[in-house]
Amino acid sequence: MAVTNSLVLQNSYRQLGPEAHAAAEGHLSVAADALHMALLTIEGSTDDERTAMQSRVASARTILVEAVTALARARVYIPGIRTYAVNIVTNSEPELDRELARLHELATLLLWRNHSFLPARTQAQPLAPEDEAQLAAVVRELGLHARIDRAMRHKWLIATAVFGLLAPAVGLGLVVLAVASAAGAAIELARTSQPLSVA
Repeated sequence: MAVTNSLVLQNSYRQLGPEAHAAAEGHLSVAADALHMALLTIEGSTDDERTAMQSRVASARTILVEAVTALARARVYIPGIRTYAVNIVTNSEPELDRELARLHELATLLLWRNHSFLPARTQAQPLAPEDEAQLAAVVRELGLHARIDRAMRHKWLIATAVFGLLAPAVGLGLVVLAVASAAGAAIELARTSQPLSVA
């Protein structure tokens, strides 16, 4: 009798009705958003410094933990959902590049394996011409800020190059100024050392 009851429960658990999908919908929405945010975080700027990369890794790991947790909660209602244990996400590689690659692989595998369960993204409509022109202006301005930001990251190189270029010019100017001052001082000394003639 116990075997029969467990089979009945198992079979009824596998019967996925609209209420199971409705109950899992909120969790799946959170998981989809978290997985996309994790990918955006992982695929950030490639020329980051070590501290910026560490921050990206920590943020991506936190977001992936949120996605894995939401998928596990949705799996209660829909058993076909694939997920990882939280400790798989929180384990880390010592090298930052390898860790970013590992997190990227986890996020893409979760998206790929659960694409039939995750809510579909709506297609974007084309922008109006005035909105497109405004967006182009914003992108141009952001490009300028990005170039300034890259230059400011390496400001010590720029300062060294400027000093290297100006040092000979400033040095030559100082030598000319010193020679002119010495000549003027010698002339003054020569004029003052001559005896004054009395008329």
